[in-house]
Amino acid sequence: MKKEISLYSLFLFIIPIVTLITCHNMYESYTNVKTIPFIDGKISISLVGRQDYTIWIFKPGFFFYMIISILFYLKISSYLIANDTQNKFKIYGFVSNFFLCAYIIALGNRDSLVYETIRRLAIILYIATMYINHLYLAKKLKFLRSYKKIQFNIMYLRIFYIIIFLMTILIIIGLPWVNPLFKYPDQLKNIIEWNYFLLVIIFYLPLSIMFLNIKEKVNI
Repeated sequence: MKKEISLYSLFLFIIPIVTLITCHNMYESYTNVKTIPFIDGKISISLVGRQDYTIWIFKPGFFFYMIISILFYLKISSYLIANDTQNKFKIYGFVSNFFLCAYIIALGNRDSLVYETIRRLAIILYIATMYINHLYLAKKLKFLRSYKKIQFNIMYLRIFYIIIFLMTILIIIGLPWVNPLFKYPDQLKNIIEWNYFLLVIIFYLPLSIMFLNIKEKVNI
């Protein structure tokens, strides 16, 4: 089970990174717009993904990411239960991926206000639920380590909390965007969007390495 969680964690980083890099490079090739969206915020993730020449890569890539994410949360839940730790990851995992699914389906329907509203609400709720999921997982792992049910280097927990801290800062900065009456700078919104999602998926890298080296308590 540990190796499966490690593999799923790795896929949850690789799949979206490859998808976004591919779509971003295609966007630059078609438009001749050179941009580093993490820094300049010239384009949004949605803009890159909904183009006629990128959407056929973006949507399947993120649907695959969504499926792996569901499998990941099911495995994490089972792993915690096997270590006598009740959790809500089956519910949390399905809820967050439901919002991601709604976002993916709504993406590309440019002429509909309904789809535009669904897309905006879905991405806000996905951001919120992924923040909760990461924080909840870090707390559960800390609990298991504290009670010596599993053993792993404390460095991993520190990395998780640093990532969550940075996500918190981005959420605070980007919070006014949720208010439709607030005129929020598009470039700042895009910078936050790209960097926040990067943090969401970077979280899985140390997690993947940790589960390769994790040790369970042996009862004698």
